[in-house]
Amino acid sequence: MSTYQVKLLSFLKLKTLVLTLLFLGLSTISLSRSTFANVTPNTGEGTADSVPGGTRGERCFNEGQKPVTPLIPKTNKKLGLTLASHPTILIYVETNAAIAGEFILKDSSDQKVYEDIVSLPDTQGIIGIKIPSQEPELKVDEAYSWTFTLICEASVSEMEVVVEGSIQRVNPSEDLRMKLLQAPESDRWLVYSEAGIWYETLATLAEEIRSNPNSVKLNSEWKKLLNSVGLSEVSKEPLRK
Repeated sequence: MSTYQVKLLSFLKLKTLVLTLLFLGLSTISLSRSTFANVTPNTGEGTADSVPGGTRGERCFNEGQKPVTPLIPKTNKKLGLTLASHPTILIYVETNAAIAGEFILKDSSDQKVYEDIVSLPDTQGIIGIKIPSQEPELKVDEAYSWTFTLICEASVSEMEVVVEGSIQRVNPSEDLRMKLLQAPESDRWLVYSEAGIWYETLATLAEEIRSNPNSVKLNSEWKKLLNSVGLSEVSKEPLRK
């Protein structure tokens, strides 16, 4: 049995227990499942304003809370690039009633190539979802899509929240290889940023901040980076491990 199957089995057992208790009359559930736009609920008048990534569905949080937000540029319509065979994807998750988080990666043929049940933080923050090294590598120049789903159950409602994005692996140019070799580890995120490699820019800078959480310079650079791509609403949120 795979790790995903074990995690999924545990989740299903938990969900079965919850539904059994509800059936016995301890609470009631009204089921709805839909999708929401990145900042405001989808009204049917368009798609998410972050393309090729965004959010869809209604919130399953308290009124006024931020929606789940994928850390992908809102100001750049191009596919997110990575050099990594097993990249890390960052997502902001607000405090919520979710009983599970699920990450799914699909290839350009819409075939599922990776899925996992993701542990969620107890409080709001930015989480990193890394594709494990034992999984198949992302193919160079193939466009992949991913979704992250929160399944929320409460006494009055059950809702599913989905955020999505795109990712494409590319080979580094010889110039980029040389710049990465010559740059100090703490400055590599700048090299990735200049080359337009979004996922490594974000993941590398995030790792530097986790290693140096009190660095005024690094935290300032993080906020500037997110502000520059339309993600100011989550630029001050904590990074979770």
